[in-house]
Amino acid sequence: MQNGSKRVLLYGAASFVLSGIGIVWARHEAEADIDTLLSGAEVQLKMAYVMPATDKQGKPIDARETLIAEAEANLAKVERQQPGMAVTIEFQGFARMLRGKYAEAADSYHRAQSCSDCQAEQRDVLAFNEARMLARAGFRERALEVFRAHQKALDQRFAHQRSIEEAAILRELGRRVESEQLLDAMLRGASDEPAAWLQAGLEYEQLGNVDKAARALEKAAAEVPIADYHRARLKLRQGEFDRCIELLERAAKALPAEVRQRVREEAGAWSAIAKDWRFQRLSAPPAATPGR
Repeated sequence: MQNGSKRVLLYGAASFVLSGIGIVWARHEAEADIDTLLSGAEVQLKMAYVMPATDKQGKPIDARETLIAEAEANLAKVERQQPGMAVTIEFQGFARMLRGKYAEAADSYHRAQSCSDCQAEQRDVLAFNEARMLARAGFRERALEVFRAHQKALDQRFAHQRSIEEAAILRELGRRVESEQLLDAMLRGASDEPAAWLQAGLEYEQLGNVDKAARALEKAAAEVPIADYHRARLKLRQGEFDRCIELLERAAKALPAEVRQRVREEAGAWSAIAKDWRFQRLSAPPAATPGR
């Protein structure tokens, strides 16, 4: 495609990770409306993604539903004008993911890979997100098959993320030894990747290997401050309350708003020190700025 336009729309299937959508479409004067519609759908889907799906009462948020519906309407118009573009089907998959229709999203990502205008880079991202959606839909063995079929290309694009995702799926399948072995192997080649150490540490924690989790998080902490929050939680589990508070204070100093939010959202995990004045000071909302 000559004079092509490529954008990247970031979204993730897990709280600690973001993946990308590679978007490619032709730009001709006769197709200006298509470009505008796709741009509109991109903005609407991004906005919907960063919004919570429900309010505190568990009811769907109308504004989010409206954004998704408007994006779907724009994509339907594009499909009528120029059927079968990879970007359109990809965005339809993203909309289905936002609606919690993970199996349908995986199908969209799979179909988009076969479109004649799908480029190699975009195909890698589509395969990655197909596997993620299959896992979220409960089709974990199929997700592993997709990851492994595209392993070489995905590892070139996403470094260690494929291994992290596979390890989580293996753990969910009860194949805990394989999961741990995969993490061990991945970290042997990730000496300078603090994000990989952070994610591996969280996976080790899920596997119940506290020692490996602590070592991985400690290695990440120098460059990824939130690792100290997770280290503090591990120390709390081990009954090392003073060290827990020390690490939590360090995390809060680097990322005060994020740490306060996490503490509130995970209040149950901190119940053992909830009455400690040091913890209460860290978890309290910031004081209001005095008026002039």
